[in-house]
Amino acid sequence: MSNPGSRVLLLHCFDAYAGAQRIGAAIVTQLRARGVDVDVKLGFGTRGFLSDLPGVSADIGSNHIPTRKLIYPLWSLAALIPVAWSAARGRTIWINAVYALLPALLATMLFPHRTVIHLHEAAFPRIFHDILKLAAWRGATIVCVSKDQASRVGVEALVLPNPVPIPAVDTPSRRNRLLFIGTTQAIKGFSLFIEVCERLPDIDCEVTAYLSDEDRCDTALVARARQAGIGVIFGERSPDAMYADGFLVLVCTDPALWTETFSLVAAEAVAHLVPVAGPGISVLPEVVGEALAFDEPDRDPARIAADIVSLREAPERHAALRRACAARRPHLSTTAFTHRLLALLS
Repeated sequence: MSNPGSRVLLLHCFDAYAGAQRIGAAIVTQLRARGVDVDVKLGFGTRGFLSDLPGVSADIGSNHIPTRKLIYPLWSLAALIPVAWSAARGRTIWINAVYALLPALLATMLFPHRTVIHLHEAAFPRIFHDILKLAAWRGATIVCVSKDQASRVGVEALVLPNPVPIPAVDTPSRRNRLLFIGTTQAIKGFSLFIEVCERLPDIDCEVTAYLSDEDRCDTALVARARQAGIGVIFGERSPDAMYADGFLVLVCTDPALWTETFSLVAAEAVAHLVPVAGPGISVLPEVVGEALAFDEPDRDPARIAADIVSLREAPERHAALRRACAARRPHLSTTAFTHRLLALLS
């Protein structure tokens, strides 16, 4: 592997305001801040964390998902030689997400020791499993975001936990907001959050759902949430605003539909001293440690509601969970992430 002063090409296919793109942007930002020459090759999109970086633009400025999927194989083919040429000239190729493996395939086969495959997914099409195993056999470095994810992908991997910003100053908290942060997609379990809230008695706690995209939301679910007394807010991106006065964040991702490989929401909550609970999400104990308030693997909304009431009635236990957040968050900080990243590249 290269040393931290070397040159890096970060390769990503599809831009968006989502987890993998956010971490890609953090890698670029932190390496550039430490004097590393980092280029970004972005396939598609004009809106996302990578496009927001100075000097970054996509090869194809389409945000239309069907068009992206249609052109992706052709773009990958066209990118094979330029990416391999970058590796030949000494750049480390940072493959940010499994779908960037295709345009980096030639570089991976010819220069495996200059290739880092950073996986953000746990499930992907069989062809990418085969390519991943071939890349590992050739000697490429495989990186996962958690031990839980690494145990699922079927190849030996290093672990690089995702970073979250730690507030410079902790603002006073009233600790009176029950929070959901995500989308109305079935995989995110918003319907379960609503069912829980429908069963909650009056616990002197404001209930708020921060949803990312009003244009593509399930309007029926949103209407049901509001009827249940949940305040719905669209488009908020400031963690300081979302987690302010937080009592508990409920991460409701349905493991039958999607495997969380990390959970940035849980990590951000811990960074803001807000305890986390999650029904049956296997990675949460690894991410939040002792800041996990409870786990209900059977996803029974009545039992989850009872757990919330019990926690609300136990201020000393809640205070202990906040102290656990404070102890855990240095592990999730950008500083810790950057130290691990530079060590990986050395």
